[in-house]
Amino acid sequence: MENMGKTKFREIYDALPPKTSVAPKSEFVREMASLCKVHTSTVRCWLAGTQRPDALRTSILAKRLGVPEDVLFS
Repeated sequence: MENMGKTKFREIYDALPPKTSVAPKSEFVREMASLCKVHTSTVRCWLAGTQRPDALRTSILAKRLGVPEDVLFS
């Protein structure tokens, strides 16, 4: 899949601080995986742009992150 630039989902991830006692980015990945009931590697694929979540998971993520569904992965 050709990556046409960063998605809003990736921008939210990239904006997290790089290090703390528990890395915020790792915690974000774990939280999103738990919220959507998927493996952390699936969330990392969403971040890399190699996969996209289905409509239900996109809706869940959008609600949790406060971002409109239509811009979260566009």
